[in-house]
Amino acid sequence: MSKEIPVAIAFSVVSNLLPFKALAGDYDQLFIFGDSLSDNGNLYRITGGTIPLSPPYFQGRFSNGAVWVEVLGSYLNIDANDTNNYAAGGSTSGNTNVLSESLIIPLPSLSSQINDFASASVTPSSNALFILWAGANDYLIQPREKRATNTQIVVNNLSNAITTLINKGARNIIVPNLPDLGKTPQERSQGTADSTTAAIKSHNSNLNSALQEIAKNRNVNIIPLDINALFNEVIDQPDRYGLTNINDPCFDQQAGTICPNPDEYLFWDNVHPTDRGHQFIAEYTDAVLNAPVAIVPQAEIALHIAQRQAQLIDDRLSALQNTSQTQSTDRWGVFVNGDVNLGSQDASEHHPDYNYRTGGATVGFDYGVTDKLAVGVALGVVNNETELHQNQGDIEIDGYAVSVYSNYVEKNFYSNAVISYGNNDFDIQRQIDFDHRTATAKTDGTQFSVNLKSGYIARSGNISYGPTFSLKYDRINIDGYTETGAGSLNIKVDDQQTESFIVSVGTQAAVELKTSFGSVIPNIHASYEYQFAPTHRTITTELVTQPGIPMRTQTSESDRDYFKLSAGTQILFSKNFASAINYEIMIGREDFSSNAIKGEIRYQF
Repeated sequence: MSKEIPVAIAFSVVSNLLPFKALAGDYDQLFIFGDSLSDNGNLYRITGGTIPLSPPYFQGRFSNGAVWVEVLGSYLNIDANDTNNYAAGGSTSGNTNVLSESLIIPLPSLSSQINDFASASVTPSSNALFILWAGANDYLIQPREKRATNTQIVVNNLSNAITTLINKGARNIIVPNLPDLGKTPQERSQGTADSTTAAIKSHNSNLNSALQEIAKNRNVNIIPLDINALFNEVIDQPDRYGLTNINDPCFDQQAGTICPNPDEYLFWDNVHPTDRGHQFIAEYTDAVLNAPVAIVPQAEIALHIAQRQAQLIDDRLSALQNTSQTQSTDRWGVFVNGDVNLGSQDASEHHPDYNYRTGGATVGFDYGVTDKLAVGVALGVVNNETELHQNQGDIEIDGYAVSVYSNYVEKNFYSNAVISYGNNDFDIQRQIDFDHRTATAKTDGTQFSVNLKSGYIARSGNISYGPTFSLKYDRINIDGYTETGAGSLNIKVDDQQTESFIVSVGTQAAVELKTSFGSVIPNIHASYEYQFAPTHRTITTELVTQPGIPMRTQTSESDRDYFKLSAGTQILFSKNFASAINYEIMIGREDFSSNAIKGEIRYQF
């Protein structure tokens, strides 16, 4: 085992390409098991600096630069002191090392790596990230007669290793499948490409089945990586990835020559990728870990839309409160509200920042059952456009909601109720840093809301003020969907559901100023709110190319209580026509801030 060694030369190439921090940013330890693809110099140290020969190999790595786990560790901001790399070149999935016989010394295998970890005093944290990638040497060992022919045995070795890690406390485990080793220079040159490709296909199929079984343990998060699909994408379109040679090794071991442009080669030697290839793997892995980041805002944006309908109806109910004071004999009422909301959400550690624009219209009909009680029904349509910052993607929602409402007034006391149900259509676009890919999807969702509000309005001349109390319940459902357009990074997202149950206690004040064009009513409102519903949820996804292996990501828990402050102005041009503008800010929540500006036009008759 070794601690991760910083590699300044290799990292300088990719330091300006670090992507948005993963939702899994709480990973605080890294444990690595495998072979030369993940070895950061372990075998080099064990063999006294003889294998691999460095240079031309880079500081004991089986490549010309940092290996992918080192690059990934920097992406996830995991300190080198918290990185434990057990991987060793030549390790098979069992208890042998393909280099032991030629060196006549015992060398680590995957089995011995796992045993070393199991017997060590180190205790992984619940947020530790494990990586287990092995099996390639079982199919590449020389002479060919020693190669594994029963891929299930290799997969069983991997499954047993994963089980041991789980028993020792591993909860987040990355398990890549194998690339098509038949396309390596070694296999093509010795005429074994087809048989090796067939073996890898069988291996990956069996591995997927095994991981499906392990993933049934909901206490464990298995994170599969489809390196096979990634490898094929790069080979199919090398120009897209800046490569000019995908067939030959940059380092010709027989001739002892090195190509002048290794960044344009996929293979460093006959079986290992260049540091450019390792960078592809690291960026791809980070993209898989980052995928839920763009999903997190979907439910809260839907909550915002659900709450908007009640807010528009609440403006109508305020008008009914004033009407009740005049003892009107006209019991039928109609109103039309149109509004535009502009808002933003700041980023936190596990949450992207975004801007949104929500606009729509609501039309309602109500009837005064008595001078004190009115009931009504309303229909609203809405459009929301949300732009996630740092090029994370866009969300567009079109929806409608049907509401029934009531208003009761007894002198200065009032009580309102609104019940709403609606449907939303989602058009989702997720931008991915790696390879500048775009994943798209469409889905539907429903919303259900109950809002109860009461208060007391005291009046002194043209000034009104008083306390408010409200209960607000919202339930959001978003149907599952499957992305397209992003190749091996397309994900399937399970159904999402979230609830909000807020109790609010506040106070409000307004002053009516008469002008030549109507009444201008500046107003302020302050409230303390407490969220009783859970403030975190689990997002379940799976790679489309790795079906049946759910990746469960829990969003961070936010503060339950906070304050809302709003200030605005309403202009009553006539008895029937009014407009308003309002600014609202939420304060008191750690790592969270929200600002919104709302403009509204209302006509009633």
